[in-house]
Amino acid sequence: MSETIDGAREEPVQAGQQGPPLAGQGLAKGSLRTIDAIAISISVLSPAMAMQLNTGGVAGTAGGSTPLAFLLGGIACLALAFVVIGFTRRMAAAGYAYTYVTRSLGRSLGFLSGWVYFFAFACFVPMTMAGVGWLTSDLLGLDTSTWWFVFFLIGMALLVVLSVVRISVTTKVQLLVGVATVLVLLVFGLIVVGKGGAHGQSLQPFTFGHTFSGGFHGVFYGLILGVTSFIGFESAADFGEETANPRRAVPIAVFAAVIFAIVFYVFITYATTIGYGVNELQKDPNSTWVAGGLVPVADSFVGTFMGKLIEIGALLSAFIVCVACATAGSRTLFAMGREGVLPSWFARTHHKYKTPVNATATIALVSTAAAALVGFAWGDATHFGSDAFTVYYFFATIGTLGVILVYIALCFGGIAFFSRTSRHFNPLLHGLIPLVGAVIFAAAWYGSVYPVPPGILKWTPYITIVWVILGIVGLLLLKTTRPEAVARIGSILGEEGGELVEALDNP
Repeated sequence: MSETIDGAREEPVQAGQQGPPLAGQGLAKGSLRTIDAIAISISVLSPAMAMQLNTGGVAGTAGGSTPLAFLLGGIACLALAFVVIGFTRRMAAAGYAYTYVTRSLGRSLGFLSGWVYFFAFACFVPMTMAGVGWLTSDLLGLDTSTWWFVFFLIGMALLVVLSVVRISVTTKVQLLVGVATVLVLLVFGLIVVGKGGAHGQSLQPFTFGHTFSGGFHGVFYGLILGVTSFIGFESAADFGEETANPRRAVPIAVFAAVIFAIVFYVFITYATTIGYGVNELQKDPNSTWVAGGLVPVADSFVGTFMGKLIEIGALLSAFIVCVACATAGSRTLFAMGREGVLPSWFARTHHKYKTPVNATATIALVSTAAAALVGFAWGDATHFGSDAFTVYYFFATIGTLGVILVYIALCFGGIAFFSRTSRHFNPLLHGLIPLVGAVIFAAAWYGSVYPVPPGILKWTPYITIVWVILGIVGLLLLKTTRPEAVARIGSILGEEGGELVEALDNP
């Protein structure tokens, strides 16, 4: 066994478990730099979209305590980041959670983690593209309940193109859009805070006493969309096989993304909270924040041009995160197809660009059909404001419930893995911190299903549970009919990405 940089023993893959990929099943190894990995993680966070579209849903229950909900979600994700970084220092794998949970908690839970993870990220594709459709039609002054789906289809076609071309090209676009949209929101926040908001500076937004539905429940019920805004900070791990020096680059990307998200989200939600007024938000669950996001505060404290810039930033950010979610989900499908637990068709890559084209096309087609079904068959304009928002919140909730289950498995998997492989097991770093993350994630899951959420959202936990059950059935069938495929679960790791791409920056 070899020793990693943090003193842990790395268990080698058993002979015969890992071999060269089949023809047409290889990824573009070493094509991403450290900065590309950071761009992937931050772009999946989609800061501009999260602040414009997600914060209103949190404020609907958390009210004036909305920044606290985001702070708690950030603490849970920081705890998870320690776990993910510990894993990425030991192995690089396109399967990410699928592989990590397999190596820590066993093949059965590993398979289910991969099964739920790709399903969750597939849900985020129609969610975010619905946001693109609504924001585009709103900016153009068109009927949002009619035109959102037209722009949805146009965006999905562009998504497929960007997802299939070289991943290094896609990440450059993600980085440019991410930087521009973050700068707009930073200017907005600094101006609002500098002017003292509606009633001056206050620490009240960081207490439980200003929620609409009451105390802890108000914060944890709103935490589900708070966690949604953090999901993806760890997504650079999905691209470990395509990253140069992944055991260095991926941990840097994961840590940078989660720290950035905590500071940025808490600052922007604080600015927005004092902009609306803490007490005003506590009184009205259907506040202007729920309907208008950050735009009304921007219009009031900066000018209408800032409100338009925020909407444009949210639109671009939503599209970029949609591409990032599709590429992240396709990597898990690729990994499971490569190991034979899903059809090998998913492991086929583009002959020129070496990207999982079949997996990407599947996610795009299923996402489009799902958005059409939910948006037009179960659209609830009276509750969410338009059919696009029905699609947005419905799939956001399902996806987050699924990802939270995987995050909990990773937290417990980290405890098991580090206790088994680390020579110097640290009870705080390897035990308590992952446990704190698991507890907060579990509280967010519970708070999102009880009391029963309104409208179509009441079905979201049942759909998530049904998907888990289908995964269990599929696993049992695999064990019966293809035990050799089960033996390969989590067995394939990527090689070190190499020095080539990084060297271009250091001639």
